Amino acid sequence: MADFEKCSGDLRRLIGIADTNGVPMAERSIDEYMAATEPSDRTGALQEVQRVVQTHRDAATSGDQRDFAEVVNDYIEKLMRSFE
Repeated sequence: MADFEKCSGDLRRLIGIADTNGVPMAERSIDEYMAATEPSDRTGALQEVQRVVQTHRDAATSGDQRDFAEVVNDYIEKLMRSFE
């Protein structure tokens, strides 16, 4: 659970900042969470992270925040396809 909290906290912060230079940090946070997650649980874990990203995208106060969240969401989708 601590790994999820770290990842979701990182993503919330990065979406709030919405600096495109933060995309690699967001991807790294997700990758670290996936590395700490059992392979059989990764799809569900990604879905949980995706809900966090989508919630923050929907509550975004700027277009930059929404765009950043979409980039992160695209990365999550790419990872999900790789687990199929």
